[in-house]
Amino acid sequence: MGKFFHDDRCTRCGECFTRCQYLDLSRAEAVEEIKGLISGSGGDKVMKRCVSCYACDAFCPTDARPYSLILDRWDQRYRKEGLPVRASYLLPYHEPNYRGDVEKKMSPRERELLAQWQGAPAEGEFLYPGCNLLTTPYLFDLRVLDRLPVSGDWSLCCGEPFYRMGLYPVMEKIAAHLTQYYADQKIKKMIFICPACLNMFRTVLARDFGAKFDFECEFLGTWLLREMDEGRLTVTRPLNRAITLHDSCHARVLGDEIMGQTRELMRRLGLTVVEMKRHHEEGLCCGIAAACRTYLPHDIVLASRRTLKEAAGTGVPEMGIYCTGCYLMLNIMRHVIPGGQELRHTLEFLAEATGQPAPGVVKPRTRGILWNITTKAIPKMASLKRYFVEELQTRKK
Repeated sequence: MGKFFHDDRCTRCGECFTRCQYLDLSRAEAVEEIKGLISGSGGDKVMKRCVSCYACDAFCPTDARPYSLILDRWDQRYRKEGLPVRASYLLPYHEPNYRGDVEKKMSPRERELLAQWQGAPAEGEFLYPGCNLLTTPYLFDLRVLDRLPVSGDWSLCCGEPFYRMGLYPVMEKIAAHLTQYYADQKIKKMIFICPACLNMFRTVLARDFGAKFDFECEFLGTWLLREMDEGRLTVTRPLNRAITLHDSCHARVLGDEIMGQTRELMRRLGLTVVEMKRHHEEGLCCGIAAACRTYLPHDIVLASRRTLKEAAGTGVPEMGIYCTGCYLMLNIMRHVIPGGQELRHTLEFLAEATGQPAPGVVKPRTRGILWNITTKAIPKMASLKRYFVEELQTRKK
């Protein structure tokens, strides 16, 4: 029985795996797979094909949390075997990692932003940057966002990559670390740019790993729409063109709060969203979570290629991306799979619509990330060495 799975809610209907865009299972096969995962004696097809996209939880009609059955298997694998050393360069709380190497190449202005965010108090209402915005601080360097302070640094990662790999012992330590850091601080509301970080803080860390947070959690899109409604944010240059929109994995389980509000924000910026063949809950993963099963880059490339191909099928020249992690991942893959659409963060559209075009940083930045991964992680592919994340290696302030 799964650690976080709700067996009493599960009807064994197979809806979770039948609707999955990656498993390709009939209803009868899906029913057998869920039964096998629950009993621990089966589920092999799911475990061989899963890309850890999280959508099965969104599909489940009774909120039984079938995704946790998959994570349980990976937790058992980790406790027995550890992680391959090739994974370490891609993970937060490890030194070195690709995010830290990015910081070394940042402009003076971006380094200034990181220093400001690290020194800012965690109080009142503020934005939690998360690792991915810390990797792309230029996105938030907009005059229309000056009213929202940012507080956070690399030592406060929510642990989402570890969660998606099923590393429960690591998640317990992260939950304790974040609980201690934010304890007794006068926080009213924490705003999140990434749906992943929002879901981790609002739900996963407390529900599954014992974190305790005494503040409200809100998506940045909600904050931006409120700023528009109350007249503090005005669109001066409506964009008047069509884009398609990529939906992130965590947005699928958070629902209309993310997916619906982002589409409304795009509409107010003057953009018409042309939906992909698969969108909202049925949308495709950016690809990064595909490595959770095998820790191999080949699986990431295959998953990302499928998403980029689906987006190109809409016939529009741009894809909007609201998850900063998806924004980085798909732009990295654009160097591997050239051509096609421009991939832009929703904040880049916001900048353009308010008269402050964002700098063209993403292409050289993701080219540098890809180079660092190729030279520092790929050479470890042949290594049989494995390791356990015994203690968090956080950066000191």
